[in-house]
Amino acid sequence: MILINKQKLETGALQDDTHPMHSFAKEYDSGLKHLRKTYGDSIRFVRPGYPRHSAGVDAKGKPVPKMAKQTPPMIIPLQAEVVGKTGTEVWACSLGSPQLLPNGLWDIGSKKSLMIGENYTVNLNKQPDLAFFLYYKSPMYNTLLKIDDPTAKAREDGDKKRAELELQTALYGRLSDENELRVICQSWGIRGAEKKHPDVLRKELEGVVKNGDKLKKRDATARGTAELLTDLKITDMVRLRSFVMQGLDNKKIDWMPDGKYKIGERELCKVPVSEIKEKFTYLCNHLGNIANRPKLQEVIKDLADKEYLDKVTDDKQFFWLARMLELPIEFKKKEEIREIVYSSLITV
Repeated sequence: MILINKQKLETGALQDDTHPMHSFAKEYDSGLKHLRKTYGDSIRFVRPGYPRHSAGVDAKGKPVPKMAKQTPPMIIPLQAEVVGKTGTEVWACSLGSPQLLPNGLWDIGSKKSLMIGENYTVNLNKQPDLAFFLYYKSPMYNTLLKIDDPTAKAREDGDKKRAELELQTALYGRLSDENELRVICQSWGIRGAEKKHPDVLRKELEGVVKNGDKLKKRDATARGTAELLTDLKITDMVRLRSFVMQGLDNKKIDWMPDGKYKIGERELCKVPVSEIKEKFTYLCNHLGNIANRPKLQEVIKDLADKEYLDKVTDDKQFFWLARMLELPIEFKKKEEIREIVYSSLITV
């Protein structure tokens, strides 16, 4: 059982984007997927520098120049304070039964630490919580504790070179279309993308993506090169994120000090404290939830005025608007779809 700030990480939080633990559940789910993809069914943690050796004698008194010394045990606390998206967070891994406290919060129980020798193997199928905690949250990882992985360095170097090649190909090859470049940059949260020079945008997008790749080492939910390549398909969510960013750039969507996004006096959503650092993503996911389709339709009606529509040169954007508005466009030509969207949004 994983506890965050003395609250249980509930499985249902992953599917419910309004759940206060939703972002933590996403981080946990993405982290386990990464561990399973990289290491398979088990991870063997080792203590760097152990076993240690010294000169000694064997049972018969014969000198041995290099004899392994007995390794003292190491205690690993199963609770740690880490700096996360919400500030300082207390993560814990309960290996037994967590204890309910009088104030309604939870404690990890009697087993508050793990004792290991030279190494410790964690089965990802049987102890996923422990694997996640040791790899992502324990301050001992990468210092007093590492993973026994002889191919790690070669794989990391190869991954970096492949990611760099894929990123440059995406930026200067696949994103040669200026409209698509602007849509992608807006969907990645780059402000003012509508007016910037294409190569300026490519440079900014490169920086954002590379930073995401670095963050992935400790944050499995970070977006980097792999996510950019997926976004090049220009999915509905990419278009939604782009559309929302235009609303923010044009100051039609406002971020308020009380943690709410608004259009005028109408509230779009209140962002939980745990999501503040990713508030743009939270808003887009909220509007992209099929249950909130009526709210998205109202946003489109507010933002897609004649000035906006007159600037749209991409027929696929009109197709997206029509589908989000649930307009009758079956078997219609692109010119007809454009007219249907105009007539739906622009009142004479």
